[in-house]
Amino acid sequence: MDKHILHTRLAALALGVGLAACAIALVCLLFPAQSETRPGVDYGYVYSGVKSSSVEFVEAAMTEESLMVLGSSELSTPRRLVPQVPVQVFGKADYGVRLMLIGEAFDQSLWHAIALGAYQDAGIPRNKVVLIVTPGWFVDGGQDSDTFKTRFSYSLYSRFNANANVPEEAKSYVLNRLKQLGIDETTISSANPSLPQDYLNAFALKALDDLKLRQGLISVRDKGIELVDEDTPSTPDFESLRKEAEQTGAEMSTTNDWGVEDGFYTGQLEPALADAAGSRAGETYTNTPEYDDLDCFLDIADACGIEVLVVLSPEMGPYYDYIGIGKDVRSNCYEQVRSIVNDHNAQIADFSGREYEKYFLYEIVHFGWTGWVDVEKIIYEFAQDGA
Repeated sequence: MDKHILHTRLAALALGVGLAACAIALVCLLFPAQSETRPGVDYGYVYSGVKSSSVEFVEAAMTEESLMVLGSSELSTPRRLVPQVPVQVFGKADYGVRLMLIGEAFDQSLWHAIALGAYQDAGIPRNKVVLIVTPGWFVDGGQDSDTFKTRFSYSLYSRFNANANVPEEAKSYVLNRLKQLGIDETTISSANPSLPQDYLNAFALKALDDLKLRQGLISVRDKGIELVDEDTPSTPDFESLRKEAEQTGAEMSTTNDWGVEDGFYTGQLEPALADAAGSRAGETYTNTPEYDDLDCFLDIADACGIEVLVVLSPEMGPYYDYIGIGKDVRSNCYEQVRSIVNDHNAQIADFSGREYEKYFLYEIVHFGWTGWVDVEKIIYEFAQDGA
């Protein structure tokens, strides 16, 4: 190749890289850094995938009183339907425990394993985490790749890989699972760089993800609540809260015998009941990698010295009986989860026996009025244990 042409191409490449760097720098000036939080604001109860993927923001938002709670769509339960949600209990007074909710719909054990490694690299208050496990994660076939891709976070995965405390076996397991779920080779390699192009790709991907998170965090900062600084002399009155929850549940589920919130029952559940009868009779909750993903999560916790409380949520017994996922299938799922947790000597709050209890769920899978009170009580005790 002619030297003049080669020099021209190199100059053009250098100019392109320089312009790209200037563009990124300009956009960064327009959006605050991920680590920027507003004084006196508690972001722990904000339900947001962007927040959950930004280690820098969450790290800046946490205090020594924070307790990380990893979950999925149950963290989105609206307070207008269930006034007993965590923000209404822990967000209104300082009981020495501030929950930091991490996760969004479709975040399951593999996502949480990656997040745990990423956040441990930054430091987790109390060295304790709560993981809310939903039986619906364990459906046959496991989570589909398209759904997982919508929640995959490059920022979390690269931070996970950079954490020397995460065992190589766990990193290898996660890498193979990401390949199975269709995460592209360029993304995986850039988070595990060995070749020059891997480092270049890592620079580009980190910059793009940083910009996306910076932009998304603008709206997150508007959703925090005023931080309560005054000490509260007593613990939450869970007995009174539960009595109120029972009354609220009764008042909000008058159209059905299952204790399902009226709007959900009449608007979504009742119209679909005729077609739903026996529709999932072939489900076994056995043919899934989800159990291994949960095991990986607990392996990482063990290696990093993090104490874990697994909250095992029930499914609504009457409804799941109706659609054909029988009690024996559900019981086997619960038992497998218990076995994995016990193998790691982790703690478990097993609510699987509440499947037929009215008001524990406000629809077919998510904690309801009494459910949230009971979960909050066990979380509070876990946080205070050893304090």
